[in-house]
Amino acid sequence: MNSTAKTPSQLADDLRGTAQDAVDSTRAYAQNAVDAAGQKVRSLRSDMEPAVEQIASRVQQAVQRGLEAASKTGVRAQERFGEAAQVTTRYIADQPVRSVLVAAAAGAAITALLVLATRRTRDDY
Repeated sequence: MNSTAKTPSQLADDLRGTAQDAVDSTRAYAQNAVDAAGQKVRSLRSDMEPAVEQIASRVQQAVQRGLEAASKTGVRAQERFGEAAQVTTRYIADQPVRSVLVAAAAGAAITALLVLATRRTRDDY
């Protein structure tokens, strides 16, 4: 008989050892892949932080410019309303009778529109 022949028990032990080595090798490979992916994610995160902060800074600057523009527009509108009030006051002072007649006509027109509107709503019921 051959002295190098292995018994079924020895073959099973060898097979178990080989399978365990394959499992350990696969586990080590998977762990290395996970570690490499984690390192890449950390690297990407550190690369992205300055870009995100730069975008946030730009947004903040745009909002600030928008607020300043709105403030300037508000100031201009107040100035124009002030000018219109002065012109109106001057017109009333220069032509008081005509101003009263225009105001009375405007009041009468508004009253007529309100009366018509209330009649229509009563007629609808």
